Amino acid sequence: MMASITKKDTIGKVMEQYPEIGPVLMSAGLHCIGCHVSAYESIEDGCKGHDLSDKQIDEIIIAANKMVEIFEKLPSVAFAPGAIEELQVRLLNSKGKFVRVVPVFGEFDFETTEKRETGDVEVEVQAKDKKKFIVLIEPKTARLLRGIRIDYDKKAKDFVAKSERKLSL
Repeated sequence: MMASITKKDTIGKVMEQYPEIGPVLMSAGLHCIGCHVSAYESIEDGCKGHDLSDKQIDEIIIAANKMVEIFEKLPSVAFAPGAIEELQVRLLNSKGKFVRVVPVFGEFDFETTEKRETGDVEVEVQAKDKKKFIVLIEPKTARLLRGIRIDYDKKAKDFVAKSERKLSL
């Protein structure tokens, strides 16, 4: 699916669908991406409100679409053996059928759950013992985790993420 972000799209809509363009908009001075106005303000209107020229707006749209194109080619989130082992232990020690990625203040955590939610992205993971389980991720978080490898640090007793992205525009 190739993005076709236009200057007439609302900031809120494109940020929900393509959260990876946040840095593109922020670097152009549109720090209002989380503002309540972004739900109904177009990219063009936001740019005009920040005194950007038509040429600058066109450049922002090109850069945003390029960023989406790059993200479309990235692999889904990957789990290192240590993370798989920890997730499997958590799953076995619960009544859950699935593991869910839970965004927490700009980071993430994992919890077990018994049910899928509409729209969940499912990532099948295979443990050392060849048993498989499903990690559920809401779509926006799944996009943000593209090109990320998650591991588990036993000393810190916490998950760690490493980017394997190559994002040059």
